[in-house]
Amino acid sequence: MDAATLVPDGVLFVTYGNGHIAKVAPVVKALEARGVRCWVLALTLGFAQARKMGLNPLGYKDFMHLVDADKALAYGRKLWPDNQHPDVDEFESCCYLGVNYLDWVEAYGEENAAQLYAKGGRRSFLPLRFMGRLIESLSPAVVVSTSSPRSEQAAIEAAVVRQVPCLTMLDVFANPHDTYLHHKVYADRITAPSRLAARQLRDAGIDDGRVLVTGCPAYDYLQDPSGPAQALAFRQMHGWEGKRIVLWCGSLELPSPPSPPELAGTGLCVQVERQLREWVRLRPNVALIVRYHPTQYHLFPDQGSQERVYVSNSTKDGLGPQLHAADTVLVQTSTVGFEAALLGKRVLNLAFSPTVIHTEYDFTKLGLAQSVSTLDALEAVLDQPSQLVEDIGSRPPVGAATPRVVDEILNIARGDFCAVSGRDAP
Repeated sequence: MDAATLVPDGVLFVTYGNGHIAKVAPVVKALEARGVRCWVLALTLGFAQARKMGLNPLGYKDFMHLVDADKALAYGRKLWPDNQHPDVDEFESCCYLGVNYLDWVEAYGEENAAQLYAKGGRRSFLPLRFMGRLIESLSPAVVVSTSSPRSEQAAIEAAVVRQVPCLTMLDVFANPHDTYLHHKVYADRITAPSRLAARQLRDAGIDDGRVLVTGCPAYDYLQDPSGPAQALAFRQMHGWEGKRIVLWCGSLELPSPPSPPELAGTGLCVQVERQLREWVRLRPNVALIVRYHPTQYHLFPDQGSQERVYVSNSTKDGLGPQLHAADTVLVQTSTVGFEAALLGKRVLNLAFSPTVIHTEYDFTKLGLAQSVSTLDALEAVLDQPSQLVEDIGSRPPVGAATPRVVDEILNIARGDFCAVSGRDAP
């Protein structure tokens, strides 16, 4: 039986921003190449990125007929000023915010909805009613999400209630503070990027029978043989041939304790960038790429132009050429650290970052990086030779992940839920 016959009603994908679209896009393209219809609900930053990657995404705006649109938009327009982003369409933002808020109002009433928003903001959204209506409207054979909370988790829970087969693609790891480990409802199958990730799921009490170690499709592109040519082109474009390049991938720190005031928000990254710039200024043989998180880059202050420093717009510049060109990659918790390790780059982890400490998301402890213990130690570590790190099962199985994930989607479409006990895919 071919794939199109096996999945006659299509597959619904629900996913958020840039990094998550990168996980979904190769799977969607592979299924479509086999004749399977795919809907991609690409949310917030994910919509524009999905189009860049050749998909035909949908947004909340395409499903306003499933709710009281006027009421939802009224809520959305009130919330939009405090939630706008330069790379997300205003109308889509209002639809997204408004539908999610309306979901609370319908479930809990106006007063409780206001209290929920005051406590957690949009990060607490879980639009179960809306996702249920969407699934009933499309009648997909399978629902697929990545492991974010909010719309992605709501889609899985709504699918489970309606007995629609579903699959979650785990991002990278499942560390103790990951909200994913605290859900009460999980998909029929969870694809894990590594044996370590599968172990973390098991240790959190998730049934081994749900978990299959496939690797993650987002990182299949790292096997593209054009990588060295991309690196050379990037170096030539900036006149950095022969330079030692550091890629700094920073993100906002926690806005309140445990972050000290001077490190909260943009504070830590501003200090790190300032120190990196000084390090570059004193060493003519090095260069720096500054690349802040795609949802946050616009929040960081401009520290000015400087020789051998390139500040990247992460929503427009492709990561691939920068990653291939870099010799050393510096991160807090960015998944770019994982990608860099898979490419054999030297990865440095800011162990003093409050986010790293609070979430226990430390690439050093995950066997992928060398630790930087304090800000004052940064320059000395940069000047030291690279150190070997111990492999503790954090790397994916050999080969491309996309075919394994596609096969598993087709397996659950035909009701194949046999226990796999965290084993690698065949």
